[in-house]
Amino acid sequence: MKKALLFLFSLISIVASAQEDSISSHHGSVKVQKKGTLHSVLYDDVNFRLVARDIYGNINDTAVVSFKLNVTIRGLAYSEEVAGCFISKRMQQRLSRQDGVVVLMFSNITAKDRNGKIVSFPDFKAQSGKARENDSY
Repeated sequence: MKKALLFLFSLISIVASAQEDSISSHHGSVKVQKKGTLHSVLYDDVNFRLVARDIYGNINDTAVVSFKLNVTIRGLAYSEEVAGCFISKRMQQRLSRQDGVVVLMFSNITAKDRNGKIVSFPDFKAQSGKARENDSY
């Protein structure tokens, strides 16, 4: 009788440990990323580019096809038509050397959604650079 009970308990412990190993081998869950229609365009001032955002908040960094940039730096007005999402290297150098805040005005923004359809976005302004004076005390 004792041998039968010992055998039964050992069998239960083996089965229980086998089940725990199979359950613990799944460390995560399935992540489903929703993708939807493009909602807005944002300026990435670290990489000097425009990125599109869909209705779920996902960033699509290759969606922007073209845009026009107008900016005034130290009293000189610059304008450029850009094909792609990045600002030209020459303009990147101008913007990276600024001590103060510069306002960039983007217009004629077009992007390609996940279905290949060209979408237009409204004009917007973005600030770049560092403020010379900090008003917080």
